[in-house]
Amino acid sequence: MKRRLLIAVPLLCLVVVAAWWFRPRHETRGEAFVSERSVTLWGRVAQVREPLGTLHYGDRVAVIARRNDNVEVRTEAGVIGWVDGRNLMDPMLWQRSIKLLTQVRAMSVQARGRSKVATNLHVEPGRLTPRIYQFGRGIPVEIVGRAAADWAQSTDEKDSEEEETKREDWFLVRGLATRPPGENAARAAESNTTTQPGDQTVPISGWVIARFIELDLPDAVREGAASANLRPLAWFELNRVSDPNGEKPQYLLAAARGPEGQACDFSSLRVYTWYAKKSRYETAFIENNLCGQMPVRVGKGPKGEPEFRFRVMDGSKEERVYRLKQTVVRRVREQGEAGGKRGPAKPAKPTK
Repeated sequence: MKRRLLIAVPLLCLVVVAAWWFRPRHETRGEAFVSERSVTLWGRVAQVREPLGTLHYGDRVAVIARRNDNVEVRTEAGVIGWVDGRNLMDPMLWQRSIKLLTQVRAMSVQARGRSKVATNLHVEPGRLTPRIYQFGRGIPVEIVGRAAADWAQSTDEKDSEEEETKREDWFLVRGLATRPPGENAARAAESNTTTQPGDQTVPISGWVIARFIELDLPDAVREGAASANLRPLAWFELNRVSDPNGEKPQYLLAAARGPEGQACDFSSLRVYTWYAKKSRYETAFIENNLCGQMPVRVGKGPKGEPEFRFRVMDGSKEERVYRLKQTVVRRVREQGEAGGKRGPAKPAKPTK
């Protein structure tokens, strides 16, 4: 009996030590942040697996292990499971996205629109820059800036004899990261980019390819730009005037001609005013051959008249100021309101 105990006790101790040594270890190998609207947390890596829960954009997780594209994580609630590693951001990229959002919050809105298709959101302009999120189709955004970047091509697409690299426009936008996709939800949030009590939306900002955003242009601006063969980039409501059928807004448009990727943010200005006698909009002011820089800031002059200003993209970085008096736009110069010619009054297509 004693002999059996002398053999059993060491064996039992050996089993305990082995179990402790080969126990599942969950030491943290860093942290990461969820970069998708929603990500499923799975119980294991297998074709047959059970979901443990759902993570949302911005959720912080502790990284435990990696297996190919899968990452074992522990949530802040202590739940351990597996997620697709492509749906996670490292802490450095997350901090860059937070810094960008902080900067963008103070920037003035230049236009509003919505995504035409599923659209990647990048931390910098350029297709090869890190992606921080993906908007679904029909998601409303506010446009606060513009830049140009090289149109990145794969090795197979590149032409060794190509003289110059093609460039494309990018918009700096802000929106909501976790609003469910869908036309109804998108239109309900058209002018809202802040988290509402009781929902799971999170403000987000980044760069998107400009032609993947459809601008929400007023009819007068859309028709005026189309008739002048302009590519709209920013638009603003300057004021409202009386009309027998109700107040009518008057608009400023900043636009460009030609291909994307130009150095100037915009090269043309148009002001559309309401002509009550003929019940239609007219082009009251035109200025071309500009090299304007966003943002365009809209305000009021000393007498309450509509005013807009911007800087030109040249060595002087000169700021230009314009004021609208009734249907006449004049540029304000250093010596006071002088100079500034009224643009030709070309009638835009009438809008009903």
